Amino acid sequence: MSGFVLGVLGHTFTKGSHLPVLAGGVVRRGTESHITAVQQLFVRHQSKVRAVALALTADFAAAEDVVQETFLTVTAKAGDFDLDTNFLAWVCAIARLKVLERRRSDRRLSPEVIESLAAAMLHEDLAEERLVPLLDCIDELPPKSRDLVRLRYFSEHGPGEIAEILGRSVAGVNAALVKIREALRDCVGRKLASEA
Repeated sequence: MSGFVLGVLGHTFTKGSHLPVLAGGVVRRGTESHITAVQQLFVRHQSKVRAVALALTADFAAAEDVVQETFLTVTAKAGDFDLDTNFLAWVCAIARLKVLERRRSDRRLSPEVIESLAAAMLHEDLAEERLVPLLDCIDELPPKSRDLVRLRYFSEHGPGEIAEILGRSVAGVNAALVKIREALRDCVGRKLASEA
């Protein structure tokens, strides 16, 4: 994914290429150079945008769609962006809104879950390399545990609703979720340690 190449407005960007600037080192807002500079910032931060999208969708194909939709929106709104402000916060907010738009049509993640994950991602440096092991660990859970994770974190069900759906007590659901979170934390830790 680091081999991302973007061709826009007659420019070809790759990760690590330099921002285009006008004479004197100034990029004026709303100009072609400004739009190109904003697009280049997107390329530099694409892995973080992808990580946010993947965390919020839990689906690689949907995450890629969100990244592409985010790029199109960033390009369309580039003239509004001030290069002296926090690009990453701006682009992550756009990605979060794109996920919310998708969520309205497919009802996968509740807005509260999306907001919580997005807030956590802005405060923690949760990189793509941490998300892949987490998703792998979720897939490795026993079917009943995987169902609990999906009901709790990928739908709008709280512990009370899950207890009702599964015919279990709320205390039992909460205890199971605690054990599952611990198992996922250990699993991700092992996977990351083995990759190091």
